[in-house]
Amino acid sequence: MEAILTAAGVALYYTVMVLSVIWVFARKRDPASAVSWSLAILFVPVAGLAVFLLLGRDRLPWRLKRKLRHRPEFARRMARFIPARGEGSREGFQGIGRLAEQTGNSPIREGNKLTGLLEGPEAFEAIHEAIAGARHHVHVEEYIFRDDSLGRKLLELLCKRAREGVQVRLLVDAVGTGAARRLIRDLRRAGGRGAVFLPMFPLGKTLTPNLRNHRKIIVCDGRVGFLGGMNVGDEYFGLKLRNRYWCDWHLRIEGPAVSDLQRVFVEDWDFATGRELAAPEYFPNPEPCGESRVQIVHSGPDEEVNSTRQVFFAAITRAQHRVSISSPYFVPDPAIREALRNAALRGVRVEVLTQGWPPEMYTTYFASRYYWEEFLHCGVRIFEYRHKVLHGKGMIVDSEWAAVGSSNLDPRSMQLNFEVLGLLDSPQDAAFCQEHLDRMIAQSVAVTPEMLARRGLVARAAESTARLFGPLL
Repeated sequence: MEAILTAAGVALYYTVMVLSVIWVFARKRDPASAVSWSLAILFVPVAGLAVFLLLGRDRLPWRLKRKLRHRPEFARRMARFIPARGEGSREGFQGIGRLAEQTGNSPIREGNKLTGLLEGPEAFEAIHEAIAGARHHVHVEEYIFRDDSLGRKLLELLCKRAREGVQVRLLVDAVGTGAARRLIRDLRRAGGRGAVFLPMFPLGKTLTPNLRNHRKIIVCDGRVGFLGGMNVGDEYFGLKLRNRYWCDWHLRIEGPAVSDLQRVFVEDWDFATGRELAAPEYFPNPEPCGESRVQIVHSGPDEEVNSTRQVFFAAITRAQHRVSISSPYFVPDPAIREALRNAALRGVRVEVLTQGWPPEMYTTYFASRYYWEEFLHCGVRIFEYRHKVLHGKGMIVDSEWAAVGSSNLDPRSMQLNFEVLGLLDSPQDAAFCQEHLDRMIAQSVAVTPEMLARRGLVARAAESTARLFGPLL
């Protein structure tokens, strides 16, 4: 009897393992990620399966499937408020504008005024000024909205505007904003509205911390908009993380492109609350007020084709002279890695600015370093930014086109997160971004083959181990 029970237990064990691996391959869209999770389950069965249940699933829950089905109808309704302006400029730089439009985004908009916000104090001063000047509505969408001195100051301003009769809406991510319910409670008491994106179990209906809303959007009266990489927190004033200032890229936009940014917020608000803001007062059709050509690109796991990844891949492969990238979490997938290597081998100057020591995220830092030798061998130049904590995300190509937004070059931004970019299709704006990145590179440490050769066994082991988790990051 004991032998029968033992045999039955072994059979059950292997059956569970086989079914688990089959399930993993059915749930994961990326083959490398599926293999990594399968190995984790086979070598550490109980813990591996438990972690996969918590972190590994990236298939859409039913609410996101509903959002995907709702998108065509949503786009039709929004067309009443956002006409297809920009007919003569859809191609854009190297056809990237048309590519983005074909993957479900708005066309390039002419006549915008851009202001680059490169430090926390100037960015939040501009944000506070715009909110204080709003007359009809203020829409705020953040991944991280901390309950610290900066967060409370911004929340107090939002509450003040709500009490004055301005429509204030705050949408925060359930994982990024730990104090979400307290912040929203205070805003609602002042007459504002708030919502949490995909709340976590038990108060929500999902267990996974994946499928996160990583966007940072602020729209005031449908006429002034902000996007970029800045969250809301004291770290932008040097008050956290060993008192090191965080540096980031953010944009203030006036003009026709603000309506497209508003559309992204409205769609996310509709998904989170079931309330559609389909009214003309939210889309006032801002008049041209500048010389900048801007295209708003949004992407997420509810898309069949990830717009951000397609745009980045096309920009790298079509570069003729120079590609400059800022990404604190730099773990590109095989196709993007190949595009970067090929660009460097055909004579394009390829530069990558990424986080330095001590990193903000150790796992992504070591996973990134694993590929540095092959990049350097092909001619890609890599720089570690150690002056401040790098959090800015951007790409500049040939000093003619740039992308600034919330997306890193890592699996999470390309597959699991909801992101938003501003594509700057004007040479003067691309040149501004390039000058800023050049200043940061001048303050950075250039990674050399000799530097990598001197790293010890512990560092090499950390890189090899972190690389295995690259598809899981």
